[in-house]
Amino acid sequence: MSARRIAALLGFAAVAAARPAPAQEFLDRGTFLIERAGNEVGREDFAIRRAPARAGTGSILAVATVHYRDRELRPALDLSGDLQPVGYQLDVSSAGRVVERLTVQFGRGRIGVRLASQQREVLREFPASPGIAVLDDDVFHQFYFVPRAAAGGVVALRLLLPRTPAIVGGAVRRVGADSVSVGGRKLPADHFALLLETGEERDFWFTASGDLLRVAIPSREIVATRTALPPR
Repeated sequence: MSARRIAALLGFAAVAAARPAPAQEFLDRGTFLIERAGNEVGREDFAIRRAPARAGTGSILAVATVHYRDRELRPALDLSGDLQPVGYQLDVSSAGRVVERLTVQFGRGRIGVRLASQQREVLREFPASPGIAVLDDDVFHQFYFVPRAAAGGVVALRLLLPRTPAIVGGAVRRVGADSVSVGGRKLPADHFALLLETGEERDFWFTASGDLLRVAIPSREIVATRTALPPR
């Protein structure tokens, strides 16, 4: 992912929620309210949209600005039309200054990770494998790209945890029908569980039409819930 493209992605994230645009330009966009043990700790404004075709294939851009009390995260994930990651960058800022920058490049047969801060610089390289997904523990819209299992089935996948950095295995299963309150409305949803090979679990909820409603990380008492559904 080029520096110019990254800058454009991050700029888009900052204004996507406020700037009017036709709904069909976006696969999804909105805001998550982030709570820990029932108390609000942050908000995430995100947008996922199709971009002009690149080398004959479609491209998808997923960007966000995640506000916490002590820091701000600005992730930008670039994917191919078949949802394979192409590049990822995350800037972490505190008091208006970037204190950590993560860059991930997905090449042929390899994944290169560079994590730089005042305290450390980490360079890692991993063998690439098909079907990998990127999941940052402090970013929630990325669950949009996690495969969902059918009833009674299980989907195995590999996950890049970018700030560890590490690649771990996981499996997604459908827990069952449920409901989620969004903007004062109770909406029917399918509940899915992602179990990592480390033993940790992530839960997430989708509507039948493909809207990501909620993400939960039980071990951290974190729940992120949509404030409203996107315009149709």
